[in-house]
Amino acid sequence: MTNVLSRVERNGLRINLDTLEQIREEYTREMEELEERLNDMAREAMGDTPVSLTSPDDRSMLLYSRKVKDKKEWRRVFNLGMEQRGATMKPKQRTRMSRGEFNQTVRRMTDVMYKTRGEQCPKCGGFGRVSPTKKDGTPGKAIRICKTCGGTGILYVPSNTVAGFKLVPTDSYDVATAGFKTDKNTLEMRSSDLSGDALEFVTAYTRYNALRTYLSTFVEGIKNNVDKKEIIHPEFMQCVTATGRLSSRNPNFQNMPRGNTFEIRKVVESRFEDGLILEGDYSQLEFRVAGFLAKDAQAYLDVEEGTDVHSYTASVIGCTRQQAKAHTFKPLYGGVSGTESQRRYYSAFKEKYEGVTEWHDRLQREAVEKRYITLPSGRQYAFPNARWTQYGTAVGRTNICNYPVQGFATADLLPAALVRLDKLFRAADLRSIICNTVHDSIVIDVHPQEKDVCIKLMREAMLSLPQETMERYGFRYDMPVGIELKIGKNWLDLHDV
Repeated sequence: MTNVLSRVERNGLRINLDTLEQIREEYTREMEELEERLNDMAREAMGDTPVSLTSPDDRSMLLYSRKVKDKKEWRRVFNLGMEQRGATMKPKQRTRMSRGEFNQTVRRMTDVMYKTRGEQCPKCGGFGRVSPTKKDGTPGKAIRICKTCGGTGILYVPSNTVAGFKLVPTDSYDVATAGFKTDKNTLEMRSSDLSGDALEFVTAYTRYNALRTYLSTFVEGIKNNVDKKEIIHPEFMQCVTATGRLSSRNPNFQNMPRGNTFEIRKVVESRFEDGLILEGDYSQLEFRVAGFLAKDAQAYLDVEEGTDVHSYTASVIGCTRQQAKAHTFKPLYGGVSGTESQRRYYSAFKEKYEGVTEWHDRLQREAVEKRYITLPSGRQYAFPNARWTQYGTAVGRTNICNYPVQGFATADLLPAALVRLDKLFRAADLRSIICNTVHDSIVIDVHPQEKDVCIKLMREAMLSLPQETMERYGFRYDMPVGIELKIGKNWLDLHDV
């Protein structure tokens, strides 16, 4: 596998720099427009109180209309922060409270925010600095910060109108050091319960924050690492993630957004004149792997009948198929928390896929008894701190349920297919090259005269998992394998083969 990855690194991906610049200009303009709109909405919601979109404290006050009185006490009561668990730092276990206890604690430890009206400070005349008067009544030479306004020159006089968008935290998992969570996952999870100005602001802010990340991580990352031949060579790392799945850097090509959310994949084109980009993607790989490892009869039946589990998830929760993917995966990893509709889906999942639920229980028992778990491939994950909690689950339950699925799918199966494809390519002496791999997919830069043979070899390699697992690990992966092959002029605009 290491030799194959080194060849993929050397091959690299060809970047169209003109397209990259067009994308940078387009999304920078959109981000600036969103920032102006968000600042206008914040001023409307908060009055004259200044708000910075980059400040977690300010976002918490704006969205939840409350400000923490004592942050140190807040962290102590909710047990916020990080702690050493084994060799890594992990978030502390939040204090568990009933809904009533939580609401009382929030009311006691926070102040309601009110809209303000800014007035010039009478003490310093709006300058923010004052000169102390001497005993004889003459002004002194020393210049000091005005204590009345704190150096701003403005006094913010509260009104009787509650400021902000009045989101209501539900439990201690909504709590953050600055007050309450305002990260992407939390806001997306809460958006289904919002309406009006609150929904408009959260939707705009989520997009704005994503654009900031995409522009800095992908556009600037590609621009800073592309070579003189307009080829970029991301560095693959096999021993960084806890599960064993690949990661990459300079830049990170493993987490590039799909679809039209952010069209960065459009910059990847073939290095050959009239060449094409071919991508092979495993269908619902992690769901199928969980069904295989758990030997869940219902999962096998759904796969054989062609049931689209993501569409089923979307119909229960009430979201798009793409948004539903995270929720389909969550119960595979033992997740149970979320909105009412999400919890309803997780409960239905546990009942429908009883084999997966029972397998999760077996994994926890194995982790507690042995302090490690072993996959059929021989891969092992250590859980030195695994023990039973008072709630009947193992410490680190999510990782215990997550690592086997993610590791077997993307660290054992996908690499086997990638190595097989590399052998087939070298045996055929092709000019086309393997240029990237992303979790459950493989990307090929196709020479125009080798389109058909590349499609044939890609399909052969990706469907070889039953034989590969028998040869490598001594067992047969008997879950039906599903793949999707797409091809096009660039990595974004692909069509089905």
